[in-house]
Amino acid sequence: MSAPDVIVIGGGLAGCSVAWHLASTHRVLLLEQGDHPGGEATAQNAGMLRTMGEDPTERALALRTQAWMEGPPCQDFPEPVSTRTGAVLALACDPDHLSDAVAHLRARGEVLEDLAKPAEVAPILAGAPLARAWYQPTARIVDPHALNQGFLAGLRRMGGQVRAGVQAVDIASGRVTLASGEQLCAEHVVLATGAWSAQLCARMGIRRSFVPIRRALMHSGPHPLYSPEHPWTWIDDVGVYVRPESGGWLMSACDERPDYPSPGPGSQGPVPEGTRALLSDKLQRYLPALAQARPAGGWTGLRTFAPDRRPALGPDPERPGLWWAAGLGGFGVSCSVGVGQAISSWIRGETTAWLHAGSVNPGRAHPSRWLIRPDGDLRHAKLASAFP
Repeated sequence: MSAPDVIVIGGGLAGCSVAWHLASTHRVLLLEQGDHPGGEATAQNAGMLRTMGEDPTERALALRTQAWMEGPPCQDFPEPVSTRTGAVLALACDPDHLSDAVAHLRARGEVLEDLAKPAEVAPILAGAPLARAWYQPTARIVDPHALNQGFLAGLRRMGGQVRAGVQAVDIASGRVTLASGEQLCAEHVVLATGAWSAQLCARMGIRRSFVPIRRALMHSGPHPLYSPEHPWTWIDDVGVYVRPESGGWLMSACDERPDYPSPGPGSQGPVPEGTRALLSDKLQRYLPALAQARPAGGWTGLRTFAPDRRPALGPDPERPGLWWAAGLGGFGVSCSVGVGQAISSWIRGETTAWLHAGSVNPGRAHPSRWLIRPDGDLRHAKLASAFP
């Protein structure tokens, strides 16, 4: 390949989606600091495609991803990368917490069934003290690895290149300098750098707030209520979700702890005992049918937010030629295809009637502090610094 038109830095779902969507019209070079793309947040993802999020821009991106998943087969994805399982979104304390999301999705034609008896749809909700619950039959579980591999295969098929094991030490408008001293030039440089975005901002001398948040995901081991057809279930306001996996349940207490990674790859970590206790307490309180489930293993990974919990997508207002695909929080799988569609459209000079570019502008103003949810419960949110 001759000199690239676009350099994408970051081989997770966001970066690979952008690269794949652009490869049909641009010469694309994808750079990944790890040994292989998809080894960080993508590998730590629970795989639930959630359209019923709090933020309208995330919902718009997730709806685009869902529509693509439900569309016709693509040559780069010969096998399905997602399965329609349905989902139950529930609230334990605040029955109005997701009312905007419900109205938005229903206006778009999404089916959301109010559940008077949630346990009839999701048996793990037997005895759960819920204020409200909805069943969304179109919800899916995605295989993040298969999705990323399809993006990469298609990128290579269309002439794009992938380089792993490289680190960018200096990034300027249209230029990337690697640790080896090699300089690469392109008209557009897209930063899909996840938890390392804040470090890059500091290195470039620009003030963009990205906060990496560590969260745990655990597995119960075999459990009698397991069924592969069971809808994944999320009690949103108190922060706990579960989904069927390998005879048991993937489970999270939705804990949040700011944790900036060290330079270089490697963001996965062990689960602290306090987090295991937090999950056990939530299961007893809000999912008593799973109260005896005990985590057999698990890990923690980093999800990266802007202070307003809205993605940062599009051109950097201070650095011409620099683009962002960052701040996707816990919605990397849900927003992945939509992010690629949006950024590729904007680089081509096209508009996106389905997503207002100003709402995700990377240079938008941010407060110096933001609300973090240490134990995942909205009632216990605390103010924390938005800048390291």
